[in-house]
Amino acid sequence: MHELVRRISKPELCYVFAKNAVNRGHPELAAQAYRRAVDLRAQAHDDATEAEHAALRSIYAYEEALSFVKGKRTRATGTWQMVNKHGVFPTLHKRLGARVVEDVKPILKELGMEDYSFDSVRESFPEAFTN
Repeated sequence: MHELVRRISKPELCYVFAKNAVNRGHPELAAQAYRRAVDLRAQAHDDATEAEHAALRSIYAYEEALSFVKGKRTRATGTWQMVNKHGVFPTLHKRLGARVVEDVKPILKELGMEDYSFDSVRESFPEAFTN
């Protein structure tokens, strides 16, 4: 990660940085800034376990992919409602069965966040999905 991106401490500033990087012809820095924004948003959940942190990060990455496609900030409202009602892992389990996840994979790859996908969380923490 580039030093300029590493120094950013707020997700909102990551988005400003990414927009400026794209305008100045540095899409690789923009991708790093989006990734940094996802990391910062997931780190805001202090009480999360490592598995929960990875799951939350995957939901934020999903939001980034939706935002990238639509061209404006988009929140995964339905997903967050399910998280609040059922919990993080039951929500991811349900989302893994949905076709929407397959549609987002190429976008996550383009953003350099394929390791933040719902599938990668299931592969990294299979025990969380057995309950």
